[in-house]
Amino acid sequence: MYRMKSLIASALVLISSALWAQQDVQFTQYYHNRLGFNPGVAGTGDGICINLGQRLQWVGFDGAPTTQNLNASIPVDLLHGGLMVNVVNDRIGFFEDISAAVGYAYQLELGSGTLGLGLAVDFKNKNVRQATWIFPDNPSDPAVMNSGATSFTPELNFGAYYTNDRWFAGLSSSRLLQSSASFGTGARFQSKLHYFLTGGATFDLPTSTPIQITPSILLKSDLNSNISMDLNANALIMEKLYAGLGWRNQDAISLMLGYQIMPSLRASYSYDLTTSSLSAYSSGSHELFLTYCFTIEIPPRVNGSYRNPRFL
Repeated sequence: MYRMKSLIASALVLISSALWAQQDVQFTQYYHNRLGFNPGVAGTGDGICINLGQRLQWVGFDGAPTTQNLNASIPVDLLHGGLMVNVVNDRIGFFEDISAAVGYAYQLELGSGTLGLGLAVDFKNKNVRQATWIFPDNPSDPAVMNSGATSFTPELNFGAYYTNDRWFAGLSSSRLLQSSASFGTGARFQSKLHYFLTGGATFDLPTSTPIQITPSILLKSDLNSNISMDLNANALIMEKLYAGLGWRNQDAISLMLGYQIMPSLRASYSYDLTTSSLSAYSSGSHELFLTYCFTIEIPPRVNGSYRNPRFL
């Protein structure tokens, strides 16, 4: 019975992946992780921001997707923009994808805000972890990937991102090279272009308690499958507590909570309640993000000062 349940669950995971043709990872809290899908965000903000995220998708499945993401935005005034690093580890079933991207965004003052134009080089490694295949016909089928097989491909990501004190908008694309890789057998992996369109705005509520509401949207597509749409609305209460609701078409309803632990450190959590047919086999998805932002201040040199280690 357990084996049958595992086979059904695996089949549903594969069907769902094929339906959405999803090669890039997804996060419910995309609004806290815009650098993860748009290199144009690099260098925005007042300091260095480091993001660490963990997503457990469709809990209850054998081989369900799990994703870890670490990225950093580093403003560099000398470069009129910022640098970025984005590392992703994504597992689903027997497959594990590890990618590491480095990039740069030029930040241009435009109107009341800034326009960032970013480009990132992304190195992707896909491997098959200890696969145990069930062969219905030919156990030596060259289209079946061997356990431990790996492939390595370079990619390019581009993004444009505009932000000011009240609203933001971004358009980005990943896998521009559409690289193809072989697993040493007849099996090959072909990257597809992915497009991301996002936007949001912040409004102050006329209440005695300071509350800001930020509705936002993220559209994702490879132009060959259904468009995935995320709609979120978040409230920031007294600049400390975050609470929100989200919806992803044909997938889930999300509940979100967060807390500004310190001025430089924020923690946020979301739970996806599955609304698709997978709800019969999954207890939902969990996601946690930690964001730490800081500045490095170099004190100005004082004219006429002199220091000698002998007199310290």
